[in-house]
Amino acid sequence: MSWFKRFSVKEQAIHPASEPQEAILRRQAMAIHDGIIERVLLIIEQENLHLNDNFELRFDILMLLVSHVLRYLHDLGDQLPLSQTLWELTFESLEESLRERGVTDIRMASRMRKLLQNATGRRNAYLTAWDNRDKQAIREAIARNILNGATSDDPRIDRLLANLPGFPQAVVALADPPLRTE
Repeated sequence: MSWFKRFSVKEQAIHPASEPQEAILRRQAMAIHDGIIERVLLIIEQENLHLNDNFELRFDILMLLVSHVLRYLHDLGDQLPLSQTLWELTFESLEESLRERGVTDIRMASRMRKLLQNATGRRNAYLTAWDNRDKQAIREAIARNILNGATSDDPRIDRLLANLPGFPQAVVALADPPLRTE
């Protein structure tokens, strides 16, 4: 069973004409988030990373993929509200995952603060490397964050990087209603 909470609204009747913009953004972000989570689980299952499948590994791969999607949304332009909604939904699902693992309200605030700090650092490292087209920096960030300090020539990095081309476009295509990319 996945540690990620699904926030799916697929079964609810939706009337787009009367739906507030905030609800549309949330629905789009949920569809994108579900696609990201599916890929995280697929990577862990199929990429033979020789790492323990645990919350930390899932978190680190999630941050890589979310960062890649956020960069793509930024490149599309005029998608800041969706980017922010996706970022917030990511943390809602992380909080739910922690609750399922037994973290109590007393400890939740400190755990979420630490997760936000770690996620922001990882996101910034990935975005800076991609913006500078610095392949070595991307490899080093993946080695440091996902592969627990492995060297940047570790072949597992290539397996992780192979999941990135075309991924943001595919997952954003899941948005309902579809994004206007004109």
